[in-house]
Amino acid sequence: MASSVGNVADSTGLAELAHREYQAGDFEAAERHCMQLWRQEPDNTGVLLLLSSIHFQCRRLDRSAHFSTLAIKQNPLLAEAYSNLGNVYKERGQLQEAIEHYRHALRLKPDFIDGYINLAAALVAAGDMEGAVQAYVSALQYNPVSIILRVTVYSSQKP
Repeated sequence: MASSVGNVADSTGLAELAHREYQAGDFEAAERHCMQLWRQEPDNTGVLLLLSSIHFQCRRLDRSAHFSTLAIKQNPLLAEAYSNLGNVYKERGQLQEAIEHYRHALRLKPDFIDGYINLAAALVAAGDMEGAVQAYVSALQYNPVSIILRVTVYSSQKP
């Protein structure tokens, strides 16, 4: 019993370390620790999402999509995985697929602020300014105190 408690504590510490490394931009170390965690806990969607994000930041889009897809297989209701996959499509210039994935993420989790921001960016790239503003307005309804969103909305309305 004690060893399984120790493993949980070790896993939690390793996950926290990987997140800190990711936030610090040390993607190589974060990936190494995530892969170690994934071997221990192959069903851990948090690790799969972080691996997807790490690979996205390193421009390894196929690997990013792979880990997002694995997360979706583990949990088809995981909005963040659809959004991560949308990011891959957007980066590849496949805007319609990106928009569809962001919208699916938002249907799953209507208060997902990052989903609205990602959707708005894809809509801007697709030339749909009205749709982008609507996405930003929706995000503001969920988080009206976000200065970043307010500045982004203001900037997108300038000619």
